[in-house]
Amino acid sequence: MHESHRDPLLLPHSPDPARPGSPGPDAAGGGAGPPRRGDSSRVVGPFPSPGACRARCAWHQRRKAGQPGDRVSGATGRTAAGTAELDWDRATEEAVEHLRALIRIPSVNPPDGGTALAAGRDPHGAETAAAQYCADVLSDAGIEAQVLESEPGRGSCFARLPASVSDSEAEPPLVLLSHLDVVPVDGDAWSRDPFGGELVDGIVWGRGAVDMKDMVAMELAVMLALSREGGERRRDVIFAAVADEEAGGLFGARHWVEQRPDLFRGRDGRTAAAALNEVGGYSMTVGSRRVYAVQVAEKGIIWTRLTATGTTGHGSMPHADNAAIKLADAVARLAAKAHAPRVTPVVRGFLASLGLDAVAGAADDGDEERVQLELEHGTPDPVLRRSLNAMLHDTVTPTVIRVGQKMNVIPGFGQAEVDVRTLPDTDQEALLAEITQTAGPDVRVEAVLTMPPVTWPADAEIVGLMEAALNRADPEGVPAPMMITPGTDAKALALLGIPAYGFAPLRLDPEMPFLSLFHAHDERVPVSAIRFGLPVLHEVVRNFVAA
Repeated sequence: MHESHRDPLLLPHSPDPARPGSPGPDAAGGGAGPPRRGDSSRVVGPFPSPGACRARCAWHQRRKAGQPGDRVSGATGRTAAGTAELDWDRATEEAVEHLRALIRIPSVNPPDGGTALAAGRDPHGAETAAAQYCADVLSDAGIEAQVLESEPGRGSCFARLPASVSDSEAEPPLVLLSHLDVVPVDGDAWSRDPFGGELVDGIVWGRGAVDMKDMVAMELAVMLALSREGGERRRDVIFAAVADEEAGGLFGARHWVEQRPDLFRGRDGRTAAAALNEVGGYSMTVGSRRVYAVQVAEKGIIWTRLTATGTTGHGSMPHADNAAIKLADAVARLAAKAHAPRVTPVVRGFLASLGLDAVAGAADDGDEERVQLELEHGTPDPVLRRSLNAMLHDTVTPTVIRVGQKMNVIPGFGQAEVDVRTLPDTDQEALLAEITQTAGPDVRVEAVLTMPPVTWPADAEIVGLMEAALNRADPEGVPAPMMITPGTDAKALALLGIPAYGFAPLRLDPEMPFLSLFHAHDERVPVSAIRFGLPVLHEVVRNFVAA
């Protein structure tokens, strides 16, 4: 956690934001003063101007040209029920334009990510710039939106479409949850500019195309469509595009859940009924089966740090009290430690949907060798095979080692970081004790971040709506509840009791290496996948909130 912390600052929508560092709209009148809670007169900086990104977005060019507002959502007419018909081809084009504009905002987390400065970009405040972009899009369509910062530059966008029924008839809201931050890039390893938002042969390239600015754009499009099409709503629809998910959410979802729970409540104070989140709804093909994974659970997290100390000295005169050797030995022991396979109910059903019941049977028998053989036999995709294997085990993965500063100096200090992911029925304290014992007495083991697993009902109303919408869009596809191995902001919303289901529907070509693109080079998403998913997502939201 950062050493300094301040109250969140409300950043209101401004149709023509001032350039970074320039006076706010009230500066000429004097007396604006320093930012404080509730002070809506100033936009803090520095951060990249949203206008610079909007200037490259064709959607904003059409808005400037004075074309009708209903074109934002692709509205073309009225149905018998009184809601506007939607042109999904046009709505998809506009969603793709928003995605490309968001990719061009390098909202890397940590804020400089080691890349922004090298690319000549301002490394600070890009999450706020991305949040302001979303607020501008929504405000231009008449939807009340605001940008809130937990720290300077760590902005999140919140907007709300209120229920159209009376307070006494309204039901708890639905949250459309997403995150604006992305992981760092190694630009030299990319085939295209990771922050270029290039559209080439029907594919959008760039950091965030998969994780998860594609869903930010889709949720923007759904908000716009709901606003334009009319119809009665029994629930508020809350748009929440937050900062800092990639680092645990302490300056994003976790912060707002703890400091401003009202952002996730209805007018009557009741907490949201559900949220739609990332990492779910996309298709995966195994043999002849096309399965749409609907995320209803995710593993727990224990981010662990190992520390070793020793005696410094000249590298030409070795001795046993070497921090590097202690650390390396501990990491090797952790990596070699086997964890028995276990099948949770959600994973059992998911394996069955893929035709992999034999994998579950082998895990039930505790036969690790047969588990691996059945996975290899039944799952030709190595990335999917790794994902399924992680669904069956607690995993302990060394990811970072820092020790030594010079070739000829024996180090006296070193640290390693280990990414531990736990199954829903794992006792996290017991596993941490086991890790401490395995690492050995020569290192100190501490948990730097612990988050419990989450599991939500797979038979909930909104899950049924997801399955129905997917079946209508792709009758040959099979929706199936799934547990994911990464963590998301679902863990933060769980503190309020809000079930956050992963549902970013995309129909993908079997040859598309989608799972391998998360946090990877050459991140990209096909426009055709967004074209499939946008009306599906809209249908689920509309039917869940309709009066």
